[in-house]
Order: sequence, then C-alpha cells, then structure tokens
Amino acid sequence: MEKRRAKRISVGYKAEIIYDGNSFECVIENLSSTGAYIITASTSSETNFKPQETLVLKFETRPGEIVNLQCRIKWSIKTPPHRLTNKIGLEILDPSWDNGTSFV
Repeated sequence: MEKRRAKRISVGYKAEIIYDGNSFECVIENLSSTGAYIITASTSSETNFKPQETLVLKFETRPGEIVNLQCRIKWSIKTPPHRLTNKIGLEILDPSWDNGTSFV
C-alpha cells in the first residue's frame, strides 16, 4: 500500500544538505511537493542522520533558480560496506514550496 501523499518523480539533481552545521553533497533521486529521497556522497567519516531532526536541502531546478527547503528526516540508512554513504527519506516541511515551480 502506498504511503505517500504526493506523486514522486525521478530527478537526479545534484544537491547539498546542511545538517548539524555541516554541508554534505548529495543527489536527489526522487522528489514531490511533500518529500524527497536522497543519497549522500561518500564522506570521510560516518555521519548519523537522525529521524525527526531537520536539515536544509539546497538545489538548482533551472540555471539560476536555487531552492532551499526545510525538511524533516523520516528515515536514514547507512550503505555498506563502509557506511560512509547514506540513503535518506525526507519530508518537506513547506509543502507549498513548488507554487508553480517546475522541478522537472
């Protein structure tokens, strides 16, 4: 059974997340008006992205159009073998963010 409130689309955007005072590169695998699924780039040390904490997701939808979204971490999984990459499910806290903005 589908739990999502809005339809997701695959996007593959390069992005940045700001979490706990640190910046991490990532890729947005899929996106909707209410959520996102991201994969972080490999880091030099293990990072714990804790559910229910917030972060900022920053990306460019079109040249010069930067989007900064306040998000809540819904879940996070460290990927093997070194656990230096994370798969993260996010809830977008401002669901009106796309107000006609095309993110495809």
